[in-house]
Amino acid sequence: MPELSKKDEDRLLRYRGQSLRLLQDAMDEIRKGRWDRCEELLWGSLTLAVKGVALGRGRELDGLKAVEEFALELGQENRDRRIREAFTKLASFGETAEKVRESRIRADHLVATLEDVTGAVEKLWDMAPGGDLLSALLRGEMDELEEMDGGDPR
Repeated sequence: MPELSKKDEDRLLRYRGQSLRLLQDAMDEIRKGRWDRCEELLWGSLTLAVKGVALGRGRELDGLKAVEEFALELGQENRDRRIREAFTKLASFGETAEKVRESRIRADHLVATLEDVTGAVEKLWDMAPGGDLLSALLRGEMDELEEMDGGDPR
């Protein structure tokens, strides 16, 4: 991976923070039954995660088509169905949400999509520079990191 400039490191951190915040907000919206808002938040989170991986690889992505194509490429490269299919699944999320609202189907399909997109976002951030540290922090493995570092992480 190419060495990132300070500006790109800052942008990567901003993307990561916004992406994870949007993902958390999507979870909150699901709990409130606001499926439409959840969809928007998931799109944002996933898009920022893909852009973050691209940035870490020295690539700049302009436009949704470029982001979707790069996600497909990453999914194939890593043999990860969730990444490969994330945008496709989100594209039908609104229609499925409408059917759930009309009580024609159960919310299971939406929950499955949410789980897949969440998994894709987490995997993408694992692939970005510093992703392994982020994953450890998210999983609450601070004690292990502290031992490796030889001190208090704060």
